[in-house]
Amino acid sequence: MFGLDPETLLGITLALALGGLVKGTIGIGLPIASVAVLSQFLEVPLILALMSLPIVLTNVWQVVQAGRPREAARRFWPVILFLMIFIFASGLLVVRLDQRLVYSLIGLAILGFAVMNLTRPAGRLAPRGERWAGALAGALAGVLGGISTIWSPPILMFFIMLRLPKEAFVRALGLVLLSGSFPLILAYVQNGILTPRTAAMSAAATLPALGGQAAGQWLRQRIDEARFRKMVLFALLLSGLNLLRRAVF
Repeated sequence: MFGLDPETLLGITLALALGGLVKGTIGIGLPIASVAVLSQFLEVPLILALMSLPIVLTNVWQVVQAGRPREAARRFWPVILFLMIFIFASGLLVVRLDQRLVYSLIGLAILGFAVMNLTRPAGRLAPRGERWAGALAGALAGVLGGISTIWSPPILMFFIMLRLPKEAFVRALGLVLLSGSFPLILAYVQNGILTPRTAAMSAAATLPALGGQAAGQWLRQRIDEARFRKMVLFALLLSGLNLLRRAVF
Protein backbone atom coordinates (compact mmCIF):
# COMPACT_ATOMS: atom_id res chain seq x y z
CA MET A 1 0.00 0.00 0.00
CA PHE A 2 1.31 3.48 -1.03
CA GLY A 3 4.51 1.75 -2.16
CA LEU A 4 5.55 0.97 1.42
CA ASP A 5 6.42 -2.43 2.85
CA PRO A 6 4.24 -4.01 5.59
CA GLU A 7 6.80 -3.32 8.34
CA THR A 8 6.86 0.38 7.51
CA LEU A 9 3.06 0.56 7.42
CA LEU A 10 2.89 -1.15 10.82
CA GLY A 11 5.43 1.30 12.22
CA ILE A 12 3.42 4.26 10.93
CA THR A 13 0.21 2.84 12.41
CA LEU A 14 1.76 2.28 15.85
CA ALA A 15 3.43 5.71 15.84
CA LEU A 16 0.14 7.48 15.05
CA ALA A 17 -1.80 5.41 17.61
CA LEU A 18 0.77 6.26 20.29
CA GLY A 19 0.59 9.95 19.41
CA GLY A 20 -3.20 9.86 19.50
CA LEU A 21 -3.17 8.16 22.91
CA VAL A 22 -0.91 10.85 24.37
CA LYS A 23 -2.98 13.65 22.83
CA GLY A 24 -6.26 12.22 24.08
CA THR A 25 -4.86 11.99 27.60
CA ILE A 26 -3.27 15.43 28.05
CA GLY A 27 -4.51 17.43 25.04
CA ILE A 28 -1.18 17.45 23.19
CA GLY A 29 1.48 15.07 21.99
CA LEU A 30 0.36 13.69 18.62
CA PRO A 31 3.27 15.12 16.61
CA ILE A 32 5.70 15.00 19.55
CA ALA A 33 5.26 11.27 20.10
CA SER A 34 4.59 10.27 16.50
CA VAL A 35 7.42 12.25 14.89
CA ALA A 36 9.93 10.87 17.40
CA VAL A 37 9.08 7.34 16.19
CA LEU A 38 8.60 8.11 12.49
CA SER A 39 11.94 9.92 12.26
CA GLN A 40 13.66 6.59 12.84
CA PHE A 41 12.60 5.18 9.46
CA LEU A 42 11.06 7.93 7.28
CA GLU A 43 12.46 11.04 5.59
CA VAL A 44 11.52 14.44 7.04
CA PRO A 45 9.38 15.70 4.08
CA LEU A 46 7.26 12.54 4.19
CA ILE A 47 6.84 12.82 7.95
CA LEU A 48 5.69 16.44 7.66
CA ALA A 49 3.15 15.49 4.99
CA LEU A 50 2.00 12.39 6.85
CA MET A 51 1.24 14.32 10.05
CA SER A 52 -0.79 17.08 8.36
CA LEU A 53 -4.32 15.63 8.33
CA PRO A 54 -4.08 13.68 11.61
CA ILE A 55 -3.14 16.96 13.30
CA VAL A 56 -6.19 18.71 11.82
CA LEU A 57 -8.75 16.00 12.53
CA THR A 58 -7.59 15.16 16.06
CA ASN A 59 -7.75 18.86 16.92
CA VAL A 60 -11.24 19.12 15.40
CA TRP A 61 -12.33 16.21 17.57
CA GLN A 62 -10.74 17.81 20.64
CA VAL A 63 -12.55 21.11 20.04
CA VAL A 64 -15.90 19.39 19.45
CA GLN A 65 -15.55 17.19 22.52
CA ALA A 66 -14.46 20.07 24.80
CA GLY A 67 -17.17 22.49 23.58
CA ARG A 68 -17.51 26.28 24.08
CA PRO A 69 -14.94 27.28 21.40
CA ARG A 70 -16.17 30.90 21.22
CA GLU A 71 -15.25 31.47 24.84
CA ALA A 72 -11.69 30.32 24.22
CA ALA A 73 -11.46 32.30 20.95
CA ARG A 74 -12.48 35.57 22.63
CA ARG A 75 -9.83 35.21 25.30
CA PHE A 76 -6.95 33.81 23.26
CA TRP A 77 -7.29 35.54 19.88
CA PRO A 78 -3.76 37.10 20.10
CA VAL A 79 -2.27 33.61 20.41
CA ILE A 80 -4.27 32.36 17.44
CA LEU A 81 -3.50 35.38 15.23
CA PHE A 82 0.28 35.32 15.73
CA LEU A 83 0.41 31.53 15.50
CA MET A 84 -1.33 31.53 12.10
CA ILE A 85 0.91 34.27 10.69
CA PHE A 86 4.20 32.76 11.81
CA ILE A 87 3.36 29.13 11.07
CA PHE A 88 2.52 29.99 7.46
CA ALA A 89 5.72 32.02 7.04
CA SER A 90 8.01 29.38 8.55
CA GLY A 91 6.18 26.62 6.67
CA LEU A 92 7.07 28.34 3.40
CA LEU A 93 10.68 28.80 4.48
CA VAL A 94 11.14 25.34 5.98
CA VAL A 95 13.77 24.36 3.40
CA ARG A 96 15.80 27.54 4.00
CA LEU A 97 15.82 27.95 7.79
CA ASP A 98 18.68 26.69 9.95
CA GLN A 99 16.51 24.11 11.66
CA ARG A 100 19.19 22.96 14.09
CA LEU A 101 19.60 26.45 15.52
CA VAL A 102 15.84 26.86 15.93
CA TYR A 103 15.53 23.43 17.57
CA SER A 104 18.39 24.24 19.95
CA LEU A 105 17.07 27.60 21.13
CA ILE A 106 13.47 26.54 21.59
CA GLY A 107 14.46 23.15 23.05
CA LEU A 108 16.60 24.81 25.73
CA ALA A 109 13.82 27.25 26.63
CA ILE A 110 11.23 24.48 26.89
CA LEU A 111 13.54 22.23 28.90
CA GLY A 112 14.35 25.00 31.36
CA PHE A 113 10.69 25.87 31.83
CA ALA A 114 9.67 22.23 32.40
CA VAL A 115 12.46 21.56 34.92
CA MET A 116 11.72 24.78 36.79
CA ASN A 117 8.02 23.99 37.11
CA LEU A 118 8.56 20.37 38.08
CA THR A 119 10.91 21.39 40.89
CA ARG A 120 9.41 24.74 41.92
CA PRO A 121 6.23 25.96 40.19
CA ALA A 122 6.46 29.46 38.75
CA GLY A 123 4.04 32.20 39.73
CA ARG A 124 0.81 32.93 37.92
CA LEU A 125 0.96 35.23 34.87
CA ALA A 126 -0.64 38.59 35.70
CA PRO A 127 -3.83 39.42 33.71
CA ARG A 128 -2.24 42.60 32.30
CA GLY A 129 0.51 40.54 30.69
CA GLU A 130 -1.73 37.89 29.17
CA ARG A 131 -2.14 39.45 25.72
CA TRP A 132 1.50 40.25 25.00
CA ALA A 133 2.64 36.91 26.44
CA GLY A 134 0.01 35.15 24.33
CA ALA A 135 1.18 36.92 21.18
CA LEU A 136 4.80 35.94 21.93
CA ALA A 137 3.81 32.33 22.60
CA GLY A 138 1.87 32.25 19.33
CA ALA A 139 4.81 33.62 17.33
CA LEU A 140 7.31 31.15 18.82
CA ALA A 141 4.88 28.29 18.32
CA GLY A 142 4.39 29.32 14.69
CA VAL A 143 8.11 29.30 13.92
CA LEU A 144 8.54 25.89 15.53
CA GLY A 145 5.38 24.45 13.98
CA GLY A 146 6.21 25.41 10.43
CA ILE A 147 9.52 23.56 10.47
CA SER A 148 8.53 20.53 12.56
CA THR A 149 4.68 20.21 12.82
CA ILE A 150 5.19 20.54 16.61
CA TRP A 151 3.89 23.87 17.85
CA SER A 152 2.31 23.05 21.20
CA PRO A 153 5.27 23.59 23.62
CA PRO A 154 5.26 27.44 23.67
CA ILE A 155 1.46 27.39 23.93
CA LEU A 156 1.66 24.91 26.81
CA MET A 157 4.14 27.11 28.63
CA PHE A 158 1.74 30.05 28.30
CA PHE A 159 -1.31 28.10 29.50
CA ILE A 160 0.58 26.59 32.43
CA MET A 161 1.52 30.09 33.60
CA LEU A 162 -2.17 31.01 33.45
CA ARG A 163 -3.00 28.04 35.72
CA LEU A 164 -5.97 26.97 33.60
CA PRO A 165 -8.15 24.17 35.03
CA LYS A 166 -7.87 20.80 33.27
CA GLU A 167 -10.95 21.01 31.03
CA ALA A 168 -10.46 24.71 30.21
CA PHE A 169 -6.84 23.88 29.38
CA VAL A 170 -7.83 21.14 26.94
CA ARG A 171 -10.59 23.30 25.40
CA ALA A 172 -8.34 26.31 24.74
CA LEU A 173 -5.41 24.17 23.61
CA GLY A 174 -7.52 22.29 21.07
CA LEU A 175 -8.78 25.51 19.49
CA VAL A 176 -5.33 27.12 19.32
CA LEU A 177 -3.71 24.01 17.86
CA LEU A 178 -6.51 23.65 15.31
CA SER A 179 -6.06 27.25 14.17
CA GLY A 180 -2.44 26.53 13.32
CA SER A 181 -3.31 23.46 11.26
CA PHE A 182 -4.82 25.27 8.29
CA PRO A 183 -2.00 27.70 7.40
CA LEU A 184 0.46 24.84 7.87
CA ILE A 185 -1.33 22.67 5.31
CA LEU A 186 -1.57 25.62 2.91
CA ALA A 187 2.17 26.23 3.23
CA TYR A 188 2.96 22.55 2.66
CA VAL A 189 0.82 22.51 -0.48
CA GLN A 190 2.60 25.64 -1.72
CA ASN A 191 6.11 24.25 -1.19
CA GLY A 192 5.31 20.80 -2.59
CA ILE A 193 5.54 18.76 0.61
CA LEU A 194 1.84 17.84 0.48
CA THR A 195 0.94 16.18 -2.83
CA PRO A 196 -2.06 14.00 -3.85
CA ARG A 197 -0.09 10.85 -2.92
CA THR A 198 1.13 12.08 0.45
CA ALA A 199 -2.30 13.60 1.19
CA ALA A 200 -3.89 10.17 0.68
CA MET A 201 -1.30 8.65 3.02
CA SER A 202 -2.00 11.38 5.58
CA ALA A 203 -5.76 10.71 5.35
CA ALA A 204 -5.19 7.00 6.05
CA ALA A 205 -2.95 7.91 8.99
CA THR A 206 -5.85 9.68 10.73
CA LEU A 207 -7.52 6.35 11.59
CA PRO A 208 -4.96 5.07 14.13
CA ALA A 209 -4.50 8.61 15.46
CA LEU A 210 -8.22 9.01 16.19
CA GLY A 211 -8.39 5.52 17.72
CA GLY A 212 -5.55 6.36 20.08
CA GLN A 213 -7.12 9.71 20.92
CA ALA A 214 -10.40 8.04 21.94
CA ALA A 215 -8.51 5.76 24.34
CA GLY A 216 -6.61 8.73 25.74
CA GLN A 217 -9.78 10.71 26.42
CA TRP A 218 -11.10 7.77 28.43
CA LEU A 219 -7.92 7.88 30.53
CA ARG A 220 -8.08 11.67 31.05
CA GLN A 221 -11.48 11.42 32.74
CA ARG A 222 -9.82 9.34 35.46
CA ILE A 223 -6.91 11.71 36.16
CA ASP A 224 -7.05 14.45 38.83
CA GLU A 225 -5.86 18.05 38.29
CA ALA A 226 -2.48 17.70 40.03
CA ARG A 227 -1.52 14.55 38.15
CA PHE A 228 -2.74 16.06 34.87
CA ARG A 229 -0.49 19.09 35.33
CA LYS A 230 2.54 16.91 36.10
CA MET A 231 1.87 14.83 32.99
CA VAL A 232 1.77 17.99 30.85
CA LEU A 233 5.05 19.21 32.32
CA PHE A 234 6.63 15.81 31.76
CA ALA A 235 5.47 15.94 28.14
CA LEU A 236 7.15 19.35 27.84
CA LEU A 237 10.34 17.94 29.32
CA LEU A 238 10.42 15.14 26.74
CA SER A 239 9.62 17.63 23.98
CA GLY A 240 12.55 19.84 24.94
CA LEU A 241 14.92 16.87 25.05
CA ASN A 242 13.65 15.67 21.68
CA LEU A 243 14.22 19.09 20.09
CA LEU A 244 17.78 19.17 21.42
CA ARG A 245 18.33 15.67 20.02
CA ARG A 246 17.10 16.79 16.61
CA ALA A 247 19.50 19.73 16.75
CA VAL A 248 22.42 17.32 17.10
CA PHE A 249 21.43 14.40 14.82
